[in-house]
Amino acid sequence: MTKVVRWRILVQLLLLLAVMGAAGASTPIIWEQTTQRAFQNGDPTNVSIASPGYLHLAPAVESLYESSEPLLWCLATDSHGNIFAGSGNDGKLFKVDASGQGTVFFDAEELEIHSLALDAFDNVYAATFPNGKIYKITPNGQSSPFFDPKALTMASDQSEADQYIWSLTIDTAGNLYAGTGGNGRVYKIDANGRANLLAQTEEAHIVSMAMDTAGNLIAGTDPNGRIYRISPSGDLSVLYDSPYREIRTILTTPSGTIYAGAVNEPRGRSRRPASPPTPRTNQSGATQQGGEAVLEVTAPVTGGGQATTSFQGGRSSGGVVYRIRSDGIVQEWWSSREDESLSLALQDDGTLLVGTGPRGIVYEVNGRSKSTKLVRLKESQVTAFGLTKDNRITIASSNLGNVFQLSRNPVKEGSFESEVKDTGGTSSWGQISWDGQTPQGTGIRLYSRSGNTDSPDKTWSAWGGPYSRNSGEAINSPSGRFIQWKAVLTTSNSQTPVVNSVSVAYLPRNVAPTINEVTVFEPGVYLREPGGGRGEQNGQDLPPKVAGRIRGRSANGRSRQPAMGAPSYRKGIRTVVVNASDSNNDKLSFAIYFRGEGELKWKLLRDDLDQHVYSWDSETLPDGMYTVKLVVSDAPSNPPTLALDAEKVSDPFLIDNTSPLITNLSAARSTPHLTLTFKVEDAASPIYKVEYAINGGKWWVVYPVDGVSDSTTETFKLSLNDLVMGEHTIAIRAKDVSNNIGTAKQVFTIPD
Repeated sequence: MTKVVRWRILVQLLLLLAVMGAAGASTPIIWEQTTQRAFQNGDPTNVSIASPGYLHLAPAVESLYESSEPLLWCLATDSHGNIFAGSGNDGKLFKVDASGQGTVFFDAEELEIHSLALDAFDNVYAATFPNGKIYKITPNGQSSPFFDPKALTMASDQSEADQYIWSLTIDTAGNLYAGTGGNGRVYKIDANGRANLLAQTEEAHIVSMAMDTAGNLIAGTDPNGRIYRISPSGDLSVLYDSPYREIRTILTTPSGTIYAGAVNEPRGRSRRPASPPTPRTNQSGATQQGGEAVLEVTAPVTGGGQATTSFQGGRSSGGVVYRIRSDGIVQEWWSSREDESLSLALQDDGTLLVGTGPRGIVYEVNGRSKSTKLVRLKESQVTAFGLTKDNRITIASSNLGNVFQLSRNPVKEGSFESEVKDTGGTSSWGQISWDGQTPQGTGIRLYSRSGNTDSPDKTWSAWGGPYSRNSGEAINSPSGRFIQWKAVLTTSNSQTPVVNSVSVAYLPRNVAPTINEVTVFEPGVYLREPGGGRGEQNGQDLPPKVAGRIRGRSANGRSRQPAMGAPSYRKGIRTVVVNASDSNNDKLSFAIYFRGEGELKWKLLRDDLDQHVYSWDSETLPDGMYTVKLVVSDAPSNPPTLALDAEKVSDPFLIDNTSPLITNLSAARSTPHLTLTFKVEDAASPIYKVEYAINGGKWWVVYPVDGVSDSTTETFKLSLNDLVMGEHTIAIRAKDVSNNIGTAKQVFTIPD
């Protein structure tokens, strides 16, 4: 973030604070969008989203031809600048001349023309499926069958014939290569139509092919997503065994670098039955760019070895483009979780273009995992790229099947609508500002609109603006929960304006805090501060509920995390914990009141607390039942006239600091036994444990006559055996559930 941007944000905050009294809110918030990920959640129209995180005008896309077909699979350009496009579902070959006039140049018997190639004499070769054939169409439009793989198959074994011809390419000597489907074969066909089997792979379909600078054929397959190198003599080697099912498109470069687009979900390492790879022509979804490249492998530069691959974090769908360097290193160059890489092209400056579906987006990739969402067509798929005679990029689309040309200049106007911002409640708006560049002849205008539904509808306000000062202008949209901004970029020349970031300041209307729970801990439990030492007993020999709280479990047995510090024990302490939140993220203060059973007025125990926990000495209060009331206020973050609070009363709890009484203690001797009887009474709490010790020895537990210590009055009868002659002292110790302790003793003599 630049110093200028930080200064503008500070100014917006100061302006919001100045109007806080009128707005009735707490803390001003700046919603800033400044990254590619943030911008990708918006809706661009003729605007590109660059990987460094800025917006600029997209290149102009000029319509060259609108066909009547739903699908255009392939493009080729002859030496006179005529563009040829192969279509489905009627198997037509369209010719578009330099003036943009289009005609049906050839109509195949098959349903699809999936691949095209041109030789040095401008003859067009068209590959079809199903019942795949290759047709040769001369420049004057004369057509004839050129290759039929069935002709190479014995009549008795037509089941082995190839049913599809997916891909074509041609070498500098004029030899045509055909990649087939059904048996995964590659045929080499000379200029006279004489064919021979060049390579037989272990795959079902050869989906894509291209020639490298050394005269090797690079082929992509389905269903196991392999990239083969096939030498002129037909020797096979695997450059890369990808985790995807289909290598849809291959692009080779003069430097020896290979790009390969893979689609149809990562397959793990499973193998599926072979079936024709069918491009998806009706999908919808939002693209999310993959941020990290997740694999790098070394592939053999020569020879027949297979690359060893380690793939981590496979994606569930979408596509990826691999870059295979001339030294055999394979890198994940571009990826998308949902967009499929359907076509590839290189621009004049060497940057890669990736044509995708299902949203018709063209990405410009200028580095590893660095891409710009360059152009978005109305059509669903960018199925092929081509080059004009003067090296301009052409585009074939599907759904609908049209031909476009990518201009070197930007469009004159484009717009970008941001995602809808949910402020969490009714908010007042401050200023909108942006950071960017506007070269001479360009401009940027911003607009805003607001509403109370999560997507704009007729209840939303109209677009307010324009806001033309990048330093900031007051937003004139009405208060609401949701807001959206729009940027309109314009140019009158070949320059484009740039939007680096947009900031919207808003002030949520103040909402009272929420108290979710008020908990009063068991007697003696408190939360000691870190480094505050140890408590008195720390869970040793304490009543069960008290011990459970000390050990980090609530009364219902569930583990709990204290608000601060660790639970410990100190006699007489009581602790209250409040679980409160504030939707405005305001700082909160707490006040605690108490009231005894039968009392009418609340008494202040402590005010102006900034912690969720408070402990006090309960011995300052008489025994009895009490409740506490917590009042939580957002006053620390709001002016006094606008602060709001909430209150909640705890469940009743007992304060008992009085020890149990041991009464009616008597001893009766019946040789050789001594029987001791006594009663233990407590005014408030049930008896928890009673013990005795003889002559200062070990404490022994004794149970009441009814077998269970669970009431405020218990009777005990204790038989003592084998006492030696002489005087003895018996001590009695009784505890209640509040850990109050009462004692008594009895002295008696065993005569000679």
